[in-house]
Amino acid sequence: MITDTREKIIQLAQQAIATRGYSAFSFRELAAELGIKSASIHYHFPTKTHLGVEVACRYRGQLQQAFDNIENGYANDPKKAIESLIAVYRYEARTSQRMTVCIMLAAEIKNLPGEIQAEMANFYDLNIGWLEHQFQKLDHENSREKASQLFALLQGGLMGAKGQNDPAYFDVVVKAAQLLLQN
Repeated sequence: MITDTREKIIQLAQQAIATRGYSAFSFRELAAELGIKSASIHYHFPTKTHLGVEVACRYRGQLQQAFDNIENGYANDPKKAIESLIAVYRYEARTSQRMTVCIMLAAEIKNLPGEIQAEMANFYDLNIGWLEHQFQKLDHENSREKASQLFALLQGGLMGAKGQNDPAYFDVVVKAAQLLLQN
């Protein structure tokens, strides 16, 4: 049974990962923020790995929902679908001071438990696979390669914009992304 406490734990853990990283938060810290005992968190998530996997799965689910929404809106216009995804990244670059869960977990990948590393691989596969499908609809050659390049540009542009506290940096990177759409 899903409880409000369980949901709050997941939300706080997601914020902690996006703000400080997986290694930098603890159950004690989450418990203090929620005003509960650490044992209450262990009731819902026996280990930090269990919680990390849940956060990664939820994050991937949120992305899948975003892809579904974009696909529903632009099923017959893959260029507009890709531009819509770019707009999602642009919004993130402009509205938040924290990194994304994906960027923060990727930075720590070698130190993460195997289960979370597997979820990260699934997350990357989802992103690149969706973009590849859009490039295939556009009849682009090397659609997998272009999808990987675009995903790297979006991730790097977002990280650079946040790292420099300069949302305009993202738009500079997007100019390179536009070249991928033309070829």
